[in-house]
Amino acid sequence: MKVSIDKELCTGCGLCAESVPDVFEMSDDDIAVVKIKTVKDALVDQVREASEDCPAEAIILEE
Repeated sequence: MKVSIDKELCTGCGLCAESVPDVFEMSDDDIAVVKIKTVKDALVDQVREASEDCPAEAIILEE
């Protein structure tokens, strides 16, 4: 799975970075960024959950 963030939609709440810090982090301008583009199998479920929980629907998943 590949993951990205729509920076136009991201509100900077930080929920994704808190829930999956191996994949997401907050940038200096308080917008979430992806640390790795291709998610390892062990983290796929966590990333899916973060995507579902994102209040701005800014996490984009490509299977």
